[in-house]
Amino acid sequence: MDDPSSMDQLEQLEASRARLAAIVDNSHDAIVSKTLDGTITSWNAAAERIFGYTAAEAIGRPVTLIIPEDRIEEEKMVLSKIRAGQLVDHFETVRRRKDGQLVAISLTISPIKDRTGRIIGASKIARDITENARAERERAQLFLDLQRANRAKDEFLAMLGHELRNPLNVITVALDVLEQEPSESARARAIIAQQATHLKHLVDDLLEVGRVVAGKIRLDLQTVDLGELTREHVASLRTAGKFVHHTVTCDTRFALVQADPQRVRQILDNLIGNALKFTPVDGTIAIHVDASDDVVSLEITDSGIGMSPELLRTAFDLFVQGHRDAHRAEGGLGLGLTLVRQLVELHHGSVEAFSQGEHQGTRLLVRLPRYTASAEARPAPKLARTKVPPQRIVVVEDNKDGREMLRKLLELSGHEVEEAADGPTGVERILQFAPRIALIDIGLPGFDGHEVARRVRARQSSERPPILVALTGYGLEADREATFAAGFDHHLTKPVGLKDLAKVFHAHAHDLDGG
Repeated sequence: MDDPSSMDQLEQLEASRARLAAIVDNSHDAIVSKTLDGTITSWNAAAERIFGYTAAEAIGRPVTLIIPEDRIEEEKMVLSKIRAGQLVDHFETVRRRKDGQLVAISLTISPIKDRTGRIIGASKIARDITENARAERERAQLFLDLQRANRAKDEFLAMLGHELRNPLNVITVALDVLEQEPSESARARAIIAQQATHLKHLVDDLLEVGRVVAGKIRLDLQTVDLGELTREHVASLRTAGKFVHHTVTCDTRFALVQADPQRVRQILDNLIGNALKFTPVDGTIAIHVDASDDVVSLEITDSGIGMSPELLRTAFDLFVQGHRDAHRAEGGLGLGLTLVRQLVELHHGSVEAFSQGEHQGTRLLVRLPRYTASAEARPAPKLARTKVPPQRIVVVEDNKDGREMLRKLLELSGHEVEEAADGPTGVERILQFAPRIALIDIGLPGFDGHEVARRVRARQSSERPPILVALTGYGLEADREATFAAGFDHHLTKPVGLKDLAKVFHAHAHDLDGG
C-alpha cells in the first residue's frame, strides 16, 4: 500500500512544478534555456512576444538565431563561463527579432544543473529595455541640448554686456568732450544721438523677440504687394546712405500677400541688415521678389563671409550669432534671424539659409503664401508729417532728469508745459491746468499712472477731455490692455522721442488744430 506521506510529497512537488511553469509562462520577461553548446531547449510566451519566433520555431535551434553577428563572441564568452562554473554578471546587450529589428535587452544568466550538481545548460531571463534605452538616449540628448543652450545663454549675456557698454562708453566720452570743449558740441550731440538710437534698437530687439516668442503680438493683416513694399524699403535705406559701401540691386515683381506691412519691414530690415553686417566693403547684395502659383519668395543673396554647416543648422535659434570679426564695427545681439523666423512663421511662411561655406556668401530665402484674390493691394500706410500748433501739455514723471528733458523738448516745439512728479500731484495739475495732452509715466509714487488716468477720467468736466498718453518701459499686450482699460488713449514704450510724439499728434491732428 502506498505511503500517504509520499503521495502528499509527490502532489506538492507536482503542484510546485505547475506553479513554476505558470510563472515562466506568464512572465513579462523572456525565459529561455539552452544546452552548453547553445541549443535552445525551452521558450516561454514572452520570448515569442519579444523575439517574434514561436516555441516550435525556436526550440532545437541554436541560440545564435537571435544573436546579431557582432555579438557572437559575447555568447561564446557566456557559454565558456557557464561551463567553467563561473558567475556571469548581469549585462545589457542587443538581440535580433525574427523581422530583423534589433531589441535592447538586459540579461540575467544562471547555470542549469542535474540532480548530481553537474552543469548541463544555462537559463536566461531577457527583459526588453528598448523603451528604457530610448528614454536614456533622449535624456542624454536633452542634457547635451541643455548644456549647449546654457553655454549659448552665457555667451549671449556676455555679448549683451559688451554691446550695451560700447554705446554707453561712447556717450560717456562724448559728454566729457562737451564739458571740456563746447566748440565740439554739434559733433558730440550727433554721436550721442546715434549711440542712443543704437541702444534703443538693442533694447527693442530684446523686447520684440520676447513678445513674439511669448505670442504677445498681433498682426494687422492687409493685402499688400511684397514687391512694391520691398522696392520702397530698399529705396528708403539707399536714401539713408545704408548702401554706400556695397553694391545693392533690387529686382522685384508683383506679388500679393496677406501680411502686416510693419512686420514685413522688420523682416526686410533684419535680413538686409544681416547681409550688410556680414558682407565686406565693396561686396554685393542682391534682393529679389518673385511669385509662383501659390508661393511668394523673398530672396536676399550676399557675397559675404558665409556660414559653416554647423551655423546653418542653428542660424535661426535664439542666442546664436555667427563669427564676430574684431575689425567689424557693426555689433548686434544675434536676435535678428530669430525674430525673422518667428515673424515669418506668424505669417504661415518659412525661412531658410543657404551657404556653400565660410567666405562663400549666404542666401536667405523667405516663402509666404501667395494671395490670389482679385482685390487690388492696399498700399502700406505712410505717416504724413503734420504741423501741430502749440498745445497745453502736462508731463507726469517721477524721474527728475527725464521730466526736465521732456519738458524742455516740448517747450522748444512751442508748447506750454506743466509738470508733476507723483500721482496725486499729476491728477491735480491735469484738472487745474486743463491740458489738451497729458504724458503720464506708469510707475509713479503716491499711486501709479493707471490710477491717475482713472481719477482724471472720473472727474473731468471739460467738453474736450485731455488726450492721455501712457509712458512706460513695459510693452507687452497685457500692459497695453491695462493702460487702455484705465482710460489712456495711447501707450508709448520708452524711450520716447519726437517721432513717437509726432504719431500721437498726427492721430489727433483734427482735434489739436484748435489749440
